[in-house]
Amino acid sequence: MKLRNIILGVGCLGILTACNDYLDVDAPSKNLPDKVYSSTTEMDKALNGVYATILSDATFGNKLYNNYMLNSDVDFSANSNEQPQSDAPRRFDMTTNAGSAEKLWNQLYATIETANTFVYNAEQSPVLKSGDKDDVADVNQMIGEAKVMRAMAAYELLCYYGDVPFSFKPTYQSENFLPDIVSRDTVYQDVINDLIAAAPKMKSVTALSEGVERISKEACWAMIARMALQAGGYSLRPDGDTYGKMERPENYLSFYRIARDYADSVIVSGTHSLTNSYKQVFLNECNFRVVNNDDPIFEIPFAQGSTGGWGYYQGPQAQSSNGLTPHVYGEENGGVRTEAFYRYTFDSLDTRRDYVNGLYYYASTGAPVMRIDYSVHNNKWSKLWNTNGLGANTTGSTGINFAYLRYADVLLMFAEAENELDGPTEAAQNALKQVRRRAFPSEDWGEKVDAYVSKAAASKSSFLNAVLDERKWEFAGENMRWKDLVRNNLYAKTLFYTFMRYYAVAENAGSSSSYMDAVEEHDGIKWSEILPYDIFWCYIQNPGDGKLSPNTTMPLVYTVNAYKAGTLPQVSPNTYFENHSLPYKALSLKDITGLDNSSSDVVWNDAGYYQWWDEGAAMPKQQVLYSLYGYIRGSETGEINIVDNGKAEPINLIGYNTNKLPVVRYLFPIPQEAIARSGNRYKQHYGY
Repeated sequence: MKLRNIILGVGCLGILTACNDYLDVDAPSKNLPDKVYSSTTEMDKALNGVYATILSDATFGNKLYNNYMLNSDVDFSANSNEQPQSDAPRRFDMTTNAGSAEKLWNQLYATIETANTFVYNAEQSPVLKSGDKDDVADVNQMIGEAKVMRAMAAYELLCYYGDVPFSFKPTYQSENFLPDIVSRDTVYQDVINDLIAAAPKMKSVTALSEGVERISKEACWAMIARMALQAGGYSLRPDGDTYGKMERPENYLSFYRIARDYADSVIVSGTHSLTNSYKQVFLNECNFRVVNNDDPIFEIPFAQGSTGGWGYYQGPQAQSSNGLTPHVYGEENGGVRTEAFYRYTFDSLDTRRDYVNGLYYYASTGAPVMRIDYSVHNNKWSKLWNTNGLGANTTGSTGINFAYLRYADVLLMFAEAENELDGPTEAAQNALKQVRRRAFPSEDWGEKVDAYVSKAAASKSSFLNAVLDERKWEFAGENMRWKDLVRNNLYAKTLFYTFMRYYAVAENAGSSSSYMDAVEEHDGIKWSEILPYDIFWCYIQNPGDGKLSPNTTMPLVYTVNAYKAGTLPQVSPNTYFENHSLPYKALSLKDITGLDNSSSDVVWNDAGYYQWWDEGAAMPKQQVLYSLYGYIRGSETGEINIVDNGKAEPINLIGYNTNKLPVVRYLFPIPQEAIARSGNRYKQHYGY
């Protein structure tokens, strides 16, 4: 059940909605009705105006986890365009007039401006000065919530743009309607200090009637830890007219201490846990069940039918015909996916693997279809997992919540920060163990948790790698992987090997690859031996037990060899199931669609994976060559080029020194409109 409804009165909405272009020379109106901040009831309605800004499709409702979730070895979007594009951020290919950069900029600043307006007026309100203990506590709680949402927007701005204009004042209270560009180090420190001051006056999640759909003291602590950890890490900084250089602040250890201490505050509070299974956390969200004492610390409270694209862009695609689907779940886009090799990096016993990585989707007939592509579906959230279905003619605006802050993240932030400060201490190891215990069956904890973590704790560097690996397996689709890699100055190397992996496997499909040995040595995986270039599968009736899929009614796919090379079974599907004591019933395509032109044969089908070699061009296909275009790409002449300060230089991948890789220009350009409004006081960096 939804606990918080973001519904605004006409007067309140007019007061709190920020202008479309935040950095505008015209200040918003100063005429704020006194009555809005004269009672806690009216102020709570006003606070909804701040919450409303983070529901935007342009940020947390969709695009931050879709269009702006940059390619990595976890999250991946293929692109076949061999020419430069003006607005393709996922492949690091943008120009100064990129529309996506402007939309993201404006919406994040709209959140900041709306939060600034609320905080300023709430701090001046007569309620706060009334002396009534309960009212004062309520107002301080609301101020803290607005400050955390302001921090959420500031955090994304710093991650995507680097140094940015920033002010705690609402525009109409500022003498300078166009604040100066401020160093990211200063913004991080100021916002962190602001949250540190707010947290003691906020309420624990146990005291909030809306639970984790409202920002608690624990959420504030978690946000402090997140910002501090990123602030202490590396980031791309200006260096003349170049793309920049990767540096961390001189006082980076002080940020790591803050991250460690405030992550520890959440842990010590005991208000959150990892009791539910990994799968159940997301199934709860897909079914509108809010659990206040488990993994989610703050769930962004979307409203069904009006906000939130979660479970529409994620999960298996479900095609529609004439706006309808042959089932009660509705159309699903399914465009947010994981990298093609990501699923093989999981331990085979890790329960997250088969839940997250989806190999098939649904055609408009309702029949499942194997996804033979350059990526696979991210199945953490899906409309199809909703028990009742959202309706056959529904599309986006699912209303499915997103846990922006999770306890698993807090545990792994603590482990990373503690390791940086004091090495792999027992406390750091225990934090990592908690996350792994949820991922593996209890009978395997001795080997997969205790022994695994003990081995990783042999050194500071090996433990960091283990923590980053755990984050890789835990947070697919949550827009964390590229930020984790940037923070630890590993993004360039990771993208290099992501490209090499696709390239080598594509060449291997053609004949053989001279790069495969280098890729296998780096990955520690014998790709040439394990990849199933042919996966054998059949349609099956849904057994309804939720084991093969969270959906318990739609037909499913059974695969013989999803994770290993295999051969075609020599018996029929149903005989195969009987021989292996499997409780499944194979179906024909006609059984599923009911269409006369569908096959009535119950057979094994063959899906050809990793067939990425273009015979006609005698080179890997364009999706292999160009999906990381702005950093590393192939060419029609067979060269492999790496982009160094705007120049695509051919390189020899064999024996290439990855310690000398150029920086990744992952940062976005400041919108040209904002620069023009500043009278050119704002300057582009990073080669834009």
